[in-house]
Amino acid sequence: MEVKLPGKLEGLKYRMNIGYSYIPTRFGSYSGRAANDLLGSAYTSYSETNSFTLENIISYSKDFGKHHFDFTGLYSAQQRKYGTTTGSSTGFVNDQLSFNNLGAGATQSSTSYADRYALNSQMGRINYSYDSRYLFTVTARNDGSSVFGGNTTKYGLFPSAALGWNISNEAFMKNQSIVNNLKLRFSYGKTGNEAISVYRTITTSSTGRSPFNGISTIGTFPSNMGNNNLLWETTVSQNLGVDFGLFNDRINGSVELYQNRTKGLLLLRSIPIVNGYSSVFANLGETSNKGVEVTLNTRNLTASDFKWETTLVFASNRNRIVDLYGDKKDDLGNRWFIGKPISVIYDYKMVGVWQQGENPADQDPSAVAGDLKFADLNGDGKITPDGDRIILGQTAPKWTGGLTNTFHYKNFHLSVFLQTVQGVTRNNADLTYADETGKRNTPIAVGYWTADNQSNTRPSLAYRNTRGYGYASDASYTRIKDVTLSYNLNQNLANKLGLGSLTVYASGRNLYTFTNWIGWDPEAVQSSRGSGDWTNNYPLTRSLVLGLNVSLR
Repeated sequence: MEVKLPGKLEGLKYRMNIGYSYIPTRFGSYSGRAANDLLGSAYTSYSETNSFTLENIISYSKDFGKHHFDFTGLYSAQQRKYGTTTGSSTGFVNDQLSFNNLGAGATQSSTSYADRYALNSQMGRINYSYDSRYLFTVTARNDGSSVFGGNTTKYGLFPSAALGWNISNEAFMKNQSIVNNLKLRFSYGKTGNEAISVYRTITTSSTGRSPFNGISTIGTFPSNMGNNNLLWETTVSQNLGVDFGLFNDRINGSVELYQNRTKGLLLLRSIPIVNGYSSVFANLGETSNKGVEVTLNTRNLTASDFKWETTLVFASNRNRIVDLYGDKKDDLGNRWFIGKPISVIYDYKMVGVWQQGENPADQDPSAVAGDLKFADLNGDGKITPDGDRIILGQTAPKWTGGLTNTFHYKNFHLSVFLQTVQGVTRNNADLTYADETGKRNTPIAVGYWTADNQSNTRPSLAYRNTRGYGYASDASYTRIKDVTLSYNLNQNLANKLGLGSLTVYASGRNLYTFTNWIGWDPEAVQSSRGSGDWTNNYPLTRSLVLGLNVSLR
């Protein structure tokens, strides 16, 4: 609903947005004698999600000659309620009723769960511009989230301001033909991040059954250690950007320089298990991010029948931990180090493989030929976890890039997209020998050490890896991400055929990856080696598609 006021109040309007959704789901399954389940097993579940959003927006806009002013005010509320109930049963006399009568089974069990999430927000924003040359914006948000602790207000105030200068609209830029667009902008502001799910501030227990004196007894055990002091993770950001267009936008793009400082990071901190819990969420320390992002678009060739266009994207980010607990000290247990990225590989430095004829007794008494050889970094003549582990790399890329070249010749179009990710180090599970019950083959590139093949990079199959070495490897790669060739039928011919348009295309994705990584996919997340999780994952898929798009008149 929108209300606009006339007369002297022209430019003032009120808008109300209301949204509501109700999503029920129902699922049932049964396996019986036909599936070689001689007892019969039934399962049903029902869940529903109710959510609403209410926004009240008031705005005012006014022009005074070359001056433009507008104001926007917002009050909004959101809520989501979720609930689910499940039931299962086994031991049916026949399979006739499927999952429609769980009570007919010999053994029944049930579970239920519910949660609620809510967010209230207020926002005010003022925009001012003069002659489309000088731009100014100031904004303030006040957000309150139900996920935060009972010892806090749950609210965070997040102000920001931005300045813009359209240099290309200045009088001194009128009598030149090189620069057709040039804008300089700067912004400074504070933002918040919830970063946790509901009820992480509450200490909870789970239930389980255990035999006690011959009786199945329900007991409790620790589940989640809460923290009533959790509050918004906040980031103060500075951004300097330039937008440009040259030679009637034949060359155009943008350059962004930014610096962020994040305080009170919401991180899962490992704690001694003697507490009964292994971890707890906490607002920890401070990090900094500095980086640059560049986008460049060019029209390289423009002829009557042939055109060539290029888009280049580059991004680099430097992430560092500034402080953790106020004492500028590292946290070795969580692998957090002052002055280093948040996520790093901290391990022994492998320098080779013990070969036949070498004597490891002084440095590594338990080692034999074919075992990994590690550097004695502290020079004490022994390999120990306290003195001989270092940071080997970071799991986030140091820089990324993309290059797209598009060629047009009459009605033919060819697009080639290259993607690159550089400066990534990951532990490689493929190099840690595990047959996974024969689930998958070990890549031939692993090349294990043998008496006849005395590799200096891979251990023997008998190596037991008692130190838990993760095989840190370079996961950088460059990939031919997408190649698409298409042909658009001449419009006159399409009209004669009674068609609106016709396009024939051939497309290939993930055609080839240039990398030193051994295994399925260097892009996969650290906990997996392909799509999916540890028990159900697949290598990156290369796809070739032939297609035909037809629209009728």
